[in-house]
Amino acid sequence: MDKLSLWLLLLCLITPLPALSQDSSIVFTATPERCVALHKGQTCYQDVLFQWQTPQVGSYCLVMSQSLHQLACWNGQAVQKYQYSFEGDSTTTFSLIRNDEAEPLAEVKVVVTWVYKAPKQSQSGWRLF
Repeated sequence: MDKLSLWLLLLCLITPLPALSQDSSIVFTATPERCVALHKGQTCYQDVLFQWQTPQVGSYCLVMSQSLHQLACWNGQAVQKYQYSFEGDSTTTFSLIRNDEAEPLAEVKVVVTWVYKAPKQSQSGWRLF
């Protein structure tokens, strides 16, 4: 690689990209991110704390992505928290959206896992046929 190509590559890596820096200013987390059920297919119950920070005050909503069900909406502060009683039997995605836009600003998943796979059939010696 010649020196000119090396300098151009270095310049591209150093130059900030506005779209990337704008998205990275949004912080959106769920604690805990995992909900553990005893058996596969059972409903998992977990209190989840959502926390987010947006670059500016505005009108935002926290929504359940699959159903677009709004959990909380607010107008104002850029830093917010929301406690949610999660009930689900599969992994669920939550989104942070601006009220006047449909595109999510950030997403987080609450992953449902289990200790045991589906319960086994009874191992008794009795059979009908």
